[in-house]
Amino acid sequence: MPLPRLRLLQVGDVHLPGAVKIKRAVDNKDGRFPLELRNIIADQPTKVVFKEIYRLMERGGISAALFMGDLTDIGDQAGYLASAKYIAQALQLGTSGAFAGLPIGIVPGNHDINRTLAAESDLTSKFGPLLQAMAQNGLPPLPVLKPIWMKAVNGAAVANIALLNSCWGCGSKEFIPPEFREGVSKAIEDALAHPTDDPEAHERTVRAYYDRQFDTPAFSEDTIRELAIEGSETQRRGLLVACAHHNILPQRLTRLAPYTELVNSGAFRSTLAEMGRPIIYLHGHIHEDPIEILQVPGGDPVVSISAPAATAGFNILDLVFTRSGIPLSCQVTGWRFNESGILRPRRPIIVPLIGRKTRSTSGQLAQLYGALLATHDLYWSDVVKLATTIYDTDVEANVEEALELLASDGSVSIENYREDRSSWIVGARI
Repeated sequence: MPLPRLRLLQVGDVHLPGAVKIKRAVDNKDGRFPLELRNIIADQPTKVVFKEIYRLMERGGISAALFMGDLTDIGDQAGYLASAKYIAQALQLGTSGAFAGLPIGIVPGNHDINRTLAAESDLTSKFGPLLQAMAQNGLPPLPVLKPIWMKAVNGAAVANIALLNSCWGCGSKEFIPPEFREGVSKAIEDALAHPTDDPEAHERTVRAYYDRQFDTPAFSEDTIRELAIEGSETQRRGLLVACAHHNILPQRLTRLAPYTELVNSGAFRSTLAEMGRPIIYLHGHIHEDPIEILQVPGGDPVVSISAPAATAGFNILDLVFTRSGIPLSCQVTGWRFNESGILRPRRPIIVPLIGRKTRSTSGQLAQLYGALLATHDLYWSDVVKLATTIYDTDVEANVEEALELLASDGSVSIENYREDRSSWIVGARI
């Protein structure tokens, strides 16, 4: 039997309705070209991405679909309803969709905050309109005060998924320094509330504010506390996957904007690193797609995986477990548009999750690795034949687990990894 696996779909910032106005680049030198044909040739990226996601879900095997926030451009009712309806209908998700049984996780982003309610009311009411729009379209609630827990299970493979709200301080004037709080608040309110005689100019002003907000994104203390307690104790079995909108490490591209980094990212990172288990942290926000590993000496990895904006693609995460259910590795396949404008999967990136302290101490792993080093590239069937002199029972299962362990730290390469293991070509290198 193959090793137990889970497959997670990670979708970044959708930014509706603005994203539907974006077209794929076309070097259009002929204004007489029929509009209908041009639209077929240069379809909307978001539409292409959602079509491919739908095809993947139709094929089966997706364990959970996770959305990283910023569903909207501007936190208003029209945007909330447009984004919720588009996600529910285009992907047939939610209570009335064809994939009603598929676990869905959605977290709020800074663009999803209703800024009027944020300025006038308590810290939680600013999430109310989006929650209503989600419910109206049969989609699940978003985390506000505390994490929302969901589970993906496939035999011994278990992922405990924590949906987190990193937008606690977004849009709240209480976090603007008191010396100029009222002046800044009034200037923002005037810019957002009073359209000029130029509607397009006013829209640019509003969008500029949502892009360059005076914001203090943060996790609530209750969120961090519950994540630490639940993740360390009651959710111990399996792999912990935490999802939120904001990045916990500064982005690679220098960001010149005030109050945009997580206020308590250091405390949150420390909490994750001290939990004594491998953790995957999924986020969006920066519209880039780095994969970064945080690890204290002797500790377990915290793997931070960013999704690109939905107009650029999405990620598929294949989580591999040992037969006893220990998280072994995470294979990240980024679906991106190539230079010809075709959405295609990139070469997978394999991230090890298992530490050496949790590996088997059996000499059989070293024996198989030595035998592979002594040969050239081998097909799966040849590796199994070679391993019959090493393993007495369950040869194929032992070989697959050994190859996954060796591949996770780069000791072997596996061609055709995305295919059935019978198509694998294995090469060992020092």
